[in-house]
Amino acid sequence: MKKILKRIFLIIAAVFILFIGAALIYYFPMLMMPTPPEAGLIPNTNLYVVEDFGNNLFLVKTQNAYLMIDSGMSVNKIENFFYKSNINMDDVRWIFQTHSDGDHVAGLILFPYASIYMSEDELQLINGTTKRSFLGYNSLPVGVDINRIIPLSDGQELILDRTRIKCIAAPGHTTGSMLYLIDNKYLFTGDAFKMTNGNIDVHPYTMDTELSRKTIEELKSIIDDSQIVITSHYGIHYNESGVMEY
Repeated sequence: MKKILKRIFLIIAAVFILFIGAALIYYFPMLMMPTPPEAGLIPNTNLYVVEDFGNNLFLVKTQNAYLMIDSGMSVNKIENFFYKSNINMDDVRWIFQTHSDGDHVAGLILFPYASIYMSEDELQLINGTTKRSFLGYNSLPVGVDINRIIPLSDGQELILDRTRIKCIAAPGHTTGSMLYLIDNKYLFTGDAFKMTNGNIDVHPYTMDTELSRKTIEELKSIIDDSQIVITSHYGIHYNESGVMEY
């Protein structure tokens, strides 16, 4: 009996160690991500950083309202930002999702009246057509219907409240990852790539590494022409010289 119990204990211990090891391997890239920028207005711009858990979402002040890039993960943190900043959440009229991963869409539940935009190629990850990973499909938060999403195509341009938004396909991290170039100055990249000290590489948790590398090559001129490159997990990068390093 004691031998049987000992074997059971050893099996449980081994499974536990394997589980912890797998978790560490999976979450290690998150631990290596830099500290998110401080929440608030980015100096000399009409852009606001909204701090989340390990990543950021962003507000763009238009003439009469706000446009938001991604909707984050922590409902409490997002609500707290709006409260402290004295910004009415109902003034967020448009939300542009860079992709559909959970840490980028959970906050949609806070903005029932905003129009939601997303690449048409990303919809397959949330409509049950394509799995995001072995863990399954992506999903929208409960209460947010997929029919609310306005699909976008590569190269599409919109003007909302005198703010110009250019939509740029950046597949690799997800099938429909999309960048947004605001007023030909501010490039919001989501998780299309990681960027440290001006060096660009494939983002962790990418669905298609080779496609992502190809995308990065194709984006070089757009990145170099942008005044500020704004990532979700790897900070804000100012392009003072006109040429970024890769």
